[in-house]
Amino acid sequence: MLHYDVRVKLEAPFDYCRIFHLPDNPTIASFTRLLWYGYDEEGPSVYRQDPKTGEVVRIDFLRA
Repeated sequence: MLHYDVRVKLEAPFDYCRIFHLPDNPTIASFTRLLWYGYDEEGPSVYRQDPKTGEVVRIDFLRA
């Protein structure tokens, strides 16, 4: 697991088209740099970084 500053849980299933498209959520709109995606011990997730501040967000999806 990577270090993250913000964690967001989405009520959406994980599929690969969601990796490259940010959800319509103003909290995470600035996190545009994709760092990692896939499954870890907590389930499917995407890690993105805000290139201006360096903060990282973890976006969790529903388990398949």
